Amino acid sequence: MEGRALGALVYRQIQSLPVSFYTYFVVGGLAAIVDIGGFMLLTGAFGIPWFWAALASFVVSAAVNYLLSIRFVFESGVRFRRHHEMALVLLVSVIGLGFNEAALWLMIAGVDLGRLPAKVIATGVVFLWNYSARQRFIFRAARARVRRRDAA
Repeated sequence: MEGRALGALVYRQIQSLPVSFYTYFVVGGLAAIVDIGGFMLLTGAFGIPWFWAALASFVVSAAVNYLLSIRFVFESGVRFRRHHEMALVLLVSVIGLGFNEAALWLMIAGVDLGRLPAKVIATGVVFLWNYSARQRFIFRAARARVRRRDAA
């Protein structure tokens, strides 16, 4: 850390896996606030059934997550062309949506857990899926390439 400004840790080019994970944790936390807040608003204030509310809030939070992730966590457009990358992120998000809906169904309909605790748990499961899938399958080459370039 000597000689580096504290703000330099934010730059994707020098992030190690742990820093990348913690940065994604902040980004994912912001997206989770959008997801959980939207879910509670839609189910509570508007009376929308939990399945549809979860779908709508998840879609909005996935867009927020992607935009913040390519800005602060991952380097976009290095391994794949931007439209291929977006398609892969969409695929990861759709799988995450399936995990989200299945976890909510299990906890709300199966165990009769309240909406808020069920959504918080489902969001945690999807967070782990999203980070690992994006880091491993979509943006992995970007990190490796940046390290090689910086080492030269």
